[in-house]
Amino acid sequence: MASDPVCQKQVDETNPPGGKVRFWGKLFFFCSEACRSAFRHEPQKFTSETAEGKAPPYSKVPDDWRS
Repeated sequence: MASDPVCQKQVDETNPPGGKVRFWGKLFFFCSEACRSAFRHEPQKFTSETAEGKAPPYSKVPDDWRS
């Protein structure tokens, strides 16, 4: 069983009712489409990796790459 990152409900990893999403190489499972949609809209809000500063660092796009 996995924990839905949005509502913390336990979800069957083999058949998650709300589907699954891969974010920063980690697979997240959802109890409903509503939870999956909330996660996809704002994943940083629900992942401890970002909250703890473990997400890859921000890198500025070089000026010569801009149109």
